[in-house]
Amino acid sequence: MRILRSTRFRLVLVLTAVLAVAVVLAATALFELVTVPARNQEDQALFDQWSAVGNALDLRAGQVAYPPGRLPEIAAATGQPVEVDVFTRSGLLVQTPAQSLAPAYLARVAAQVLGGATVGPLDVRDAAGGPRRLYAAAQPVGDQRAALIVSLSSTDLATLTRRLLATLLLGGGLLVALGGALGWALVSHLLGRVERSFETLRRFTADASHELRAPLTLMRTEVEVALARERPPAEYVSALGRVDAELEHLGGVVDRLLLLAQADAGRLLPQRVAVDVADVLEETAARWRGPAAARRVSVAVEAPAWGTLAADPHLLRRVLDNLLDNAVRHSPPDGRIDLRAGRQDGSWVFEVADQGPGVPAAQRKRVFERFTRLDPARSRRSGGAGLGLALSAAVARAHGGTLDVLDADGHGARFRLRLPG
Repeated sequence: MRILRSTRFRLVLVLTAVLAVAVVLAATALFELVTVPARNQEDQALFDQWSAVGNALDLRAGQVAYPPGRLPEIAAATGQPVEVDVFTRSGLLVQTPAQSLAPAYLARVAAQVLGGATVGPLDVRDAAGGPRRLYAAAQPVGDQRAALIVSLSSTDLATLTRRLLATLLLGGGLLVALGGALGWALVSHLLGRVERSFETLRRFTADASHELRAPLTLMRTEVEVALARERPPAEYVSALGRVDAELEHLGGVVDRLLLLAQADAGRLLPQRVAVDVADVLEETAARWRGPAAARRVSVAVEAPAWGTLAADPHLLRRVLDNLLDNAVRHSPPDGRIDLRAGRQDGSWVFEVADQGPGVPAAQRKRVFERFTRLDPARSRRSGGAGLGLALSAAVARAHGGTLDVLDADGHGARFRLRLPG
């Protein structure tokens, strides 16, 4: 599968493996920290019981004897039932009444001890299959030897060990799974940022080459034609005029691309000041009444009586200029453009509506993409560079607002800029 060969999967696999090793080491340390002292305490109880019984043995009439009285049945250190067996070369001398281990097994252990071996401490199983801890060693009694076998039930320790092991396995597995999931999220976030950076660079390069190549080619052609032979001054002036127009267009494109690049990098930071909304609307309408009148289009303003907005005035004017530029270019002769603003739900809402062909519902998101021209018949010059709405949307987002295109009651386009008040 492709995902198994991806860099993201390999990084997460390495992170998960490192986490798993750390969890195993930590779980092992915790397991030893809990079980080893408990096991040592159990063994110490065995040694203490063995010593107590061994010290009580005596030699009477040349025979090993145990003082009158019953052998201890409870280990004082742990409170656990204890079983004691004392063997001599003549056989079993004395033992506690309750015996969990088979007599044949005890006889074999006694034979090993009397032969000079020490058995244990070790884990054994009783006749019912339960766990026990056993220790057996020889105790000199005068010129003779006795084999002392002491055993304790280790059921509690075995239960503790099982529960601790299950807890560590379950907790460690969940921790590794959670770490893997968090690692996937972290790696996805980091790689996503890297991928977006590369995509931003790729898109900026593609955008720049797409839109800059045409004016550069036109200017080079104009210059080459002008220099191909000597021409009258009027032709040079005409050629320079066309080059100047291309330079103006080129400067606007470069300016928009740089602002978009700043927005992509999160560096488009508005310089917020108190902006008088009515003044901004009137100034914007005044700038566009001339170009609109040239196309026999009127501009109507509906401004609030008062109110200020914390925004970057330069960027706000660029957005309104882009919207009015589109409205003028798409309005039919004798059409009307409405420019209005007002408070709504704690925000300032600016609207620019025209009576042109409008934006189809299926294309309303695409109009904010770069270099989008819904009418393929429009030329680069008559249709603009296709960057205005993309830049306007970026400015709106930088202010914490939105820019949308709405239904204009069946005709025309209506753009709504919403900025936090």
